[in-house]
Amino acid sequence: MLARTGAPAADGELKFAGRLVQADPDATLALAAWLEHHLEPPGPAGTGGAR
Repeated sequence: MLARTGAPAADGELKFAGRLVQADPDATLALAAWLEHHLEPPGPAGTGGAR
């Protein structure tokens, strides 16, 4: 999912993600779902796209 943003990750960001996965896999999934929802481009007008 994060790879689809097109932005390269900084080294510190990758370390953080690795620690999060090891510490709490459910939190990692919740973060990925939140990012997926909030980073998706808005849909066409009137179709209820991302806010």
